[in-house]
Amino acid sequence: MRILVTNDDGLTSMGIVTLANELAKEHEVHVVAPETQLSSIGAARTYNRPIRMWKWSGGLYSDSVSVYATDGTPSDAVFMGINMFKPEIVVSGVNLGENIGLESLFISGTIGAVIQSSLMGTPGIAASIEVPPHSKFIIPQISADYFSGIVKVVKGIINYIKVEGWVKGIDALSLNMPSPSRWNGGYAVVSHMAKRLFKESIIESSDPRGNKIYWRWGEELVQLNAGTDAYVFYREGKLTVTPIILGDSGSERNDAVKSVEELISKVMGFMA
Repeated sequence: MRILVTNDDGLTSMGIVTLANELAKEHEVHVVAPETQLSSIGAARTYNRPIRMWKWSGGLYSDSVSVYATDGTPSDAVFMGINMFKPEIVVSGVNLGENIGLESLFISGTIGAVIQSSLMGTPGIAASIEVPPHSKFIIPQISADYFSGIVKVVKGIINYIKVEGWVKGIDALSLNMPSPSRWNGGYAVVSHMAKRLFKESIIESSDPRGNKIYWRWGEELVQLNAGTDAYVFYREGKLTVTPIILGDSGSERNDAVKSVEELISKVMGFMA
């Protein structure tokens, strides 16, 4: 398949490097992603200036992978990549840090990228993995082995849809895997996303000149509702698969979710 790979952590993150190189062993892979990290930018688009894009040769990717950097957002990268390469599917990730709950749906640049692709008629998979708290919003030195589990799941889904086609009624999929030390091997397809995960507050400080500055930050909530993606991920330690459906609801939604459950069941069965 012809695959477009992007992320919001930047081109040097081992998450995107490992994913692109592994997919390139079986597929035609093109990478278009921000040169630097742009986490928590959602599906933002650039309209107030030109978007720059250039061939990138940082030495991290396999020779068979074409790699382009952009100074735009992840959504811009997908827009450019789809128009340039006409991919059959877009894969965003592997993101450093899980994207759980409704806040992530609206804030995550990883998910924003596949929302952009789905709006353009190309299905997308957002893949994220839990990392230690100190590794979020930076590009830590994590080995390629850390991503092996989530990459295998992504490859399994792609190989499945290569034969069976994309899941009818689903615009995109969001995959979240616990850290390798915490994942129990289980999985769940969960369409009910937690409404709130963080209790945020304003942290006031000062810059070197004495001017007031403010940080927006917060701790994760301890109480989680059963049946939500947050509960399955944090309390049960399972790979959490969330179908993203932008349009129809009702019985069609239920049928689509069941189809995703069948897909993931087969993929995980092959991995066992």
